[in-house]
Amino acid sequence: MYKQITFILLLGISAGTAFADTQRANYQNSASAEATTGYISGLAVGGLVGGPPGAIFGAAVGAMLGDGFFVRKRANVLRVELYESQLQVATLRDEALVAQQQMQQAMAELYKIKTSAAQVIPAGLSIASASPCCDNTVLSLHFRTGSSAIEPHYEEQLASLVKLANQMPAANVEITGYADRNGDADMNLRLSRERTASIKQYFNGMGIQHSSIITVAYGESQPLSASQSFEADFFDRRVIVRLRDSSKHMLTQLPDGE
Repeated sequence: MYKQITFILLLGISAGTAFADTQRANYQNSASAEATTGYISGLAVGGLVGGPPGAIFGAAVGAMLGDGFFVRKRANVLRVELYESQLQVATLRDEALVAQQQMQQAMAELYKIKTSAAQVIPAGLSIASASPCCDNTVLSLHFRTGSSAIEPHYEEQLASLVKLANQMPAANVEITGYADRNGDADMNLRLSRERTASIKQYFNGMGIQHSSIITVAYGESQPLSASQSFEADFFDRRVIVRLRDSSKHMLTQLPDGE
């Protein structure tokens, strides 16, 4: 009996080492604790019940049962990881949907500005009637991020404003530029000046007469909204053009550099 037990133990040690080496060769990893425990338990029980043949059979069955338990546990872990990944995907999908809605809102506002009628009166007015009716006419233009280029859909409105200015004997054109809060403050101030310069260059190219052009730039210092957002940034990237009758009004603000 003792010899039989001794033989079973020696067989278990040698077979256990071989089993672990086989697992290492197949999976580049050591055998699972569950498979090893099942193997040793099956070896002991099988050996006690059926001798050496029973030990071998019991070890094989125990190893398979233990490895099956390990596979089930690993499957549960993978299911948890899959669920967490699905939650992350759902969160990213929601964020993408919000960003898409914000973009659609901004595009809708841009379309509204693009298709809206010019805030000026057609240039069929005489000089006598142009001044009282068109004083303090205001035009708002918006710009793309980091750009000072005038969007093509504003040119018709600007051209109408030029015609009115040419009909007023004492017209002043005040051009005020702003920027959003993205980036460096100095860079944004420079960008708002570049935007006012673009509008001024347009008016000069159209041959403004009987008027002086005043430009002012505020950079990011005067946002329309206290909180920054995608939509707020769109409205902050603006230039306000105001047509004033200098015989009736003083300048509403000092030009840049004064």
